[in-house]
Amino acid sequence: MARSGRTFRSCRLVNTIVCIAAAALSATASEGFWPVEQAAQANAAKNPACALLSADEVRKITGYPGYNVSPGDLPGQGVAGGSSCQYAAPAFGDGKGPLVSLVLIEGKNWTAENRRLIKLPAACKREPAPGIGDDAYFEVCPTPRPIRTSPLYVKAGAKDLIVQMDIEAPDTEATLRPKVIALANAAVAKFR
Repeated sequence: MARSGRTFRSCRLVNTIVCIAAAALSATASEGFWPVEQAAQANAAKNPACALLSADEVRKITGYPGYNVSPGDLPGQGVAGGSSCQYAAPAFGDGKGPLVSLVLIEGKNWTAENRRLIKLPAACKREPAPGIGDDAYFEVCPTPRPIRTSPLYVKAGAKDLIVQMDIEAPDTEATLRPKVIALANAAVAKFR
């Protein structure tokens, strides 16, 4: 409740109602009683991409304390007909957690098809990522200020996975790449 008290004290009279609401949301979100968060957790259980890693596992792997799970696309609605899941820190409350995105594609050989069918722009390249699944690579395109890590494509058996993280300063593509690889390894271990 200390955070909500600080929020309230910093409010001006004109914004008091908005600040009280923000303080209440902050307190309930940080205590885990936010009904929207609980509904998202229930929906995540129905999403195959979200079933790969729990928010606790993502927290442990990345070292960031602020993750909640948020189901994205249901099967058939995401990239190549896959499902997707995002993990992010709540808007209110404590804890850092740059967005993590997982896409699970089942039975389509997407990683190999992507490599074979999609021609990258001249400045881009595919960098192998050995030791993850049966085949894995990063698609790297130079950008002045990237907002997300290069996507990691992984094939393991009949399933494919795409993993990315948002880049929030002071993190960089280079500092987040080991976390992206660790997330992919943990997810692949679930469907091996």
